[in-house]
Amino acid sequence: MKKHAVYLIIDTETTGFDPLHNGLIQFACAALDDRLEIIATMEADVCPHDGCSINEESLAINGFTRERMREWVECAQFVERLRSFIAEHFESKPILVGQFYPFDYAFLCAAFSRHAPEAFYGDNIFGNNFIDTKSIVNERNLAARLRGDPEPFPITSLSAPGGLKDTLGIGHEHESHTALGDVLATRDVLIALLRHEKKAA
Repeated sequence: MKKHAVYLIIDTETTGFDPLHNGLIQFACAALDDRLEIIATMEADVCPHDGCSINEESLAINGFTRERMREWVECAQFVERLRSFIAEHFESKPILVGQFYPFDYAFLCAAFSRHAPEAFYGDNIFGNNFIDTKSIVNERNLAARLRGDPEPFPITSLSAPGGLKDTLGIGHEHESHTALGDVLATRDVLIALLRHEKKAA
């Protein structure tokens, strides 16, 4: 099988906002080719690591429960699945893509630090290249402010009312606050932003 993926869109659901103390509970990714077409997807429901702090407000957002989480795969198994997925589809290190990428990457780093530090710190399987859709829209807002124009993206959230999906005319068929749903929505946002830039040029 030819390895021809270039981009890896990632998204996480977590037990809170602090990767040092909270845990990863859901992960999804999509491997895309150089035309941003989906080659393969992966998703995993992950049992958070022992001793992690669980923020009830975060669970209220994503709808997960402690009972459900106890039945999911161990984080070490998830790490191995992701390593295999990348090895199967990428010949070179992927260009990672995310909506508020630093958040998802921080939890991914924490998981690999616990269970496969050699892959993260040694082989550096994720590489150093990334695209953050939230940063793109913040740059577009900055350029508009400098011109004295209204900000084109007043709300930079992916799925909040008036956020990127609404502003860019993207449907809500992808379920929000699930990792795979947000991965697919992030791909749609990235494509829409590229088209939006082409029209403005």
